[in-house]
Amino acid sequence: MGKVEILTGAERQRRWSTELKLSILQEAFSADGSVSDVARRHDVLPQQIYAWRKKFAPPELNPPQTPSFIPVSLIGASESVSDGSKRIGARSRCKDVEIVLRNGRLLRIAADMDLEMLSSLVACVEAA
Repeated sequence: MGKVEILTGAERQRRWSTELKLSILQEAFSADGSVSDVARRHDVLPQQIYAWRKKFAPPELNPPQTPSFIPVSLIGASESVSDGSKRIGARSRCKDVEIVLRNGRLLRIAADMDLEMLSSLVACVEAA
């Protein structure tokens, strides 16, 4: 049979000084630190260390509450090549663009896609 421990008093609630919390945080998030190992060494739950990190994080590092958008503009027009072999080479150098639609779907297209085709494609995917 295993060892059983019965606690009969009030639960212990430790008080940690700010300096000690910061020292534990520094130890846990150093280059060679591990949150689990540090938590075991100091008899703290790993969740507590993450809560302290959130509490002491500078406000400018917290993510913004509202989404922010940046303006995008297209530079230059895509070249129209009549020779199909040249088109394949141009296509392989072109990057893909990912667009997240209002309904949450992700649309991945070639960066040189025709704008009329793109607008009809977006309309169809959002309507579906």
